[in-house]
Amino acid sequence: MTSIPQLSELEILYVEDEPVARMSIGAFLKRQVATLHTAENGKEGFELFVTHRPKVVITDLEMPVMNGMEMIRRIREVDNGTPIIITTAYDDEAHRCDQADRVILKPIIFNHLLQQVTDCLTERRQS
Repeated sequence: MTSIPQLSELEILYVEDEPVARMSIGAFLKRQVATLHTAENGKEGFELFVTHRPKVVITDLEMPVMNGMEMIRRIREVDNGTPIIITTAYDDEAHRCDQADRVILKPIIFNHLLQQVTDCLTERRQS
């Protein structure tokens, strides 16, 4: 069984259209992980995913150009093993996605986000 990478060894993709959230959460994540890729919509996020194959994807759902649901669907067509965490302000049936590992409601608590990343990696390694 492969070991779970430490946060400081991870490559993460963070997709968020809101500039303030992308900058603040992005700055926090950048201090915690080896490499952070950021995108402002699902189209950019999918392109970065295909190019870099990060270990974890964290994404908003409601975004211009391509929303998070479509990006997740496309990622799952090429990779079913990468943990995907949704961050959203919506807690309703229309914003649920069976293809994601976790849903975190905004506002984001930084340490909770890191714990969810670790938990997702642990669960994926055990399955």
